[in-house]
Amino acid sequence: MKKLLLLIAILPFMISCQDTFNGKDEQSFKTSREKIEKSLDQNEKTNLEKAMRVVATEAMRVKWEEPEKYDGKSFNTISLEMIDGLSYSSVIDLAEDILKDRNKKEIEQLTSEIDSLNIQKEEFSTAQKTLNLFKISSLKINKQDFFDELIPQLEIDYQYIGKNKLVGPKEIGFKLLKKSTNEVLKSQSIIQGDNESVMESGETITENLILGQTKETNPKLWNAPKYPIENPNLANYDLELKVTVLSLVLNGKKVEMPEANTNQLDAEIKNKKEQIEELKTVKGTLDELELTE
Repeated sequence: MKKLLLLIAILPFMISCQDTFNGKDEQSFKTSREKIEKSLDQNEKTNLEKAMRVVATEAMRVKWEEPEKYDGKSFNTISLEMIDGLSYSSVIDLAEDILKDRNKKEIEQLTSEIDSLNIQKEEFSTAQKTLNLFKISSLKINKQDFFDELIPQLEIDYQYIGKNKLVGPKEIGFKLLKKSTNEVLKSQSIIQGDNESVMESGETITENLILGQTKETNPKLWNAPKYPIENPNLANYDLELKVTVLSLVLNGKKVEMPEANTNQLDAEIKNKKEQIEELKTVKGTLDELELTE
């Protein structure tokens, strides 16, 4: 029991006798650091340097995030205030606490970004279902006189299949791709009608895509035995057509398709989830950091 009491009595004495950093000014800090480093081995000196760099970056962060609180103070002054009166071990603990907190905040930020991306996906899916009121009813490949040259032209009939009358302008996007490479050959959008326009179920919007840029790469399209080609299988011509309703007025309110690519959103979500999993393996210790010049 006496031995235990003796240890308890000695412990605060040992702690109180630890040398501490003086953050009053640069010279005071330099002097106190030199004194502390005399009792450190090389590994401890390396960890101290790592810790000081972590504290310095934290000083930058707090000044950027709270400029009014640290108005008139340099990054260096803030760093010195953070370590003033701390021992070597306390500075190490401070730095590792900063690393752990930073890691936690990064995970929270990535989680928030994933939530935002999922909301975008839901908005896209909802708009897609809401605007899914048309279908391609027929296709035709003609040849059109264009500056004294007969050029293939894709004629598209896009039919309204909704049950209710459609009042107002309709914005439709047309994109033609080279199927084998996914290269965009033609991309255009049209606005059909005005605020007073009324479309009945079964009526169609017709659009033509001139295919002049395919002359060198698609001889089959240019040298068909006869034209028009009714309802062609575009894949046979290495083509793929995507038609999208970009906006409609439904029940007096304009509904727009969000500018989102679900494949791209999924890729971003996957990437951020992988970053989170990687961050979860980080312990937040100075040993995990590499000291660079």
